[in-house]
Amino acid sequence: MLGPSISRDAELRVLGDLYRALVAHGLCVQLRDAVPGLTITRTGGTALDVIGYVVVNRRKGQVSWWRVGNLHPVTDLDGAVDRIVAFMAESAASGRPGSRS
Repeated sequence: MLGPSISRDAELRVLGDLYRALVAHGLCVQLRDAVPGLTITRTGGTALDVIGYVVVNRRKGQVSWWRVGNLHPVTDLDGAVDRIVAFMAESAASGRPGSRS
């Protein structure tokens, strides 16, 4: 089910809320400038150490991370954060950043 379309301002608020929540879960997160979104890096990492990307699809009102199939409505940011944190933990456990085994 698609979520509601959201404005550019709402997209930036969602990214800010996700940023704070993911940092609170211990992830190293940076806000991207060129295309609004978040990058998740290894602790102390640089742009070359990115292991995850998070963006908001404004038209669909969904948060997406790493793969196009990883979607969650912006109306449930707590659920999105839980899914992103779980995805990153699985990726780290598999030894292949940004992937699932």
